[in-house]
Amino acid sequence: MKHDFIDKYSILDSVLHRLDPRIKLLLSFFFLILIAASQDIRLLSLYLGVVLILMVISKVPFHFYFKKLVMVTPLALIFSFFTYLSCLMEHRDVPGTIVPLVLKIYLSILVITLLVSCTRFDALLWSLRKYKFPLIVTTLSKLVYTYIFIFVDELHRTLRAYKSRTPQLRMPWARVYGNIAAGIFLRSMERSDSIYKAMISRGFSGDFPEADSHRLKFIDLLAALFFLAMVTAVTAARLLWKV
Repeated sequence: MKHDFIDKYSILDSVLHRLDPRIKLLLSFFFLILIAASQDIRLLSLYLGVVLILMVISKVPFHFYFKKLVMVTPLALIFSFFTYLSCLMEHRDVPGTIVPLVLKIYLSILVITLLVSCTRFDALLWSLRKYKFPLIVTTLSKLVYTYIFIFVDELHRTLRAYKSRTPQLRMPWARVYGNIAAGIFLRSMERSDSIYKAMISRGFSGDFPEADSHRLKFIDLLAALFFLAMVTAVTAARLLWKV
């Protein structure tokens, strides 16, 4: 099987891929704050234009972003429904409340997808470590992401063995899949124990070899300056509009 599902397009080569993961994580965090704090549709449309430009620069196929938006659409519909009921009860403007909410949901998903698509998952965890995120969370996330593929491979192998050996056997599905789940669980326990012993024997202490492989570059400074310029321009435009 192909072992990627989070950072599928992180191996591409673009300007965004070459940025330091700490800069990308920090700018994405502040961008999400700006999106969450905005209520003006025109301002959110401006942010959408910026995100679309970044999506083009990233070289990630647009259908990948579209799939993420489709996945989050039920959640957006649920929030929109309850917001609609709230607007009716409080006699508020329905379109002026629901449209910004939906835009913020979609923009947030696009920003997160853009961040993950242009950065390897282990690099994101390394960035969180640099920002003093709890060590146990980042280490466990790294181990889970690394070895979940072994679990999936074991699942596929067990299902293939079941289909090849019992093509015509008709048994209660609960019993069959219960036995399969039990077998996978036992094999996973054995595999995890052997992996743990192998890591301890090689001197694993909670840190990973790639921990110091990233360095700040001039392009990272340019990205930070671009973000500050965008925030300054938006703030100035809002002040001028109020005047």
